[in-house]
Amino acid sequence: MEIDTLFGLPAHPLVVHAAVVLLPIAAIGLIVVAAIPRSRKLYAPIVLGLALVATVAVGLAQQSGESLENDVKETELVEEHTEQGETVLPWAIAVTVMSALVAAEPYVRKRFDKPSPRVVTAVLVGASLIVGIGATYTVIEVGHSGAKSVWNDVGD
Repeated sequence: MEIDTLFGLPAHPLVVHAAVVLLPIAAIGLIVVAAIPRSRKLYAPIVLGLALVATVAVGLAQQSGESLENDVKETELVEEHTEQGETVLPWAIAVTVMSALVAAEPYVRKRFDKPSPRVVTAVLVGASLIVGIGATYTVIEVGHSGAKSVWNDVGD
């Protein structure tokens, strides 16, 4: 099922804003719950839900962008944006997987005494920082290339 339009408008500009907002929020939430162990039990499931919604939004944005690409003038900027757009979904999936690991940590730790909570927190924070920063940076870069592809010729 492809999404071409929403409310009579091209779907991509509408759907992409959900991905651009939700994925960085999920990434920041992931870093926070990874860094603050006492927040995990309550807030990590919320971050996981947000990450899942963000990942779906990214997938819909990618799908609607591919559909829109067929309807717009093919330029070098559009081609560059399309290629960059394909890099966001793996980051969104990584944020979701890390969110699931952080959410599961309190329950897994109850069953096993080792390794030390400090080591676990250090590993979770390190991996969450990499994933969160990578996802946010990628969204910004892809969003910027999309804006350039749309607005480059305006005002000339």
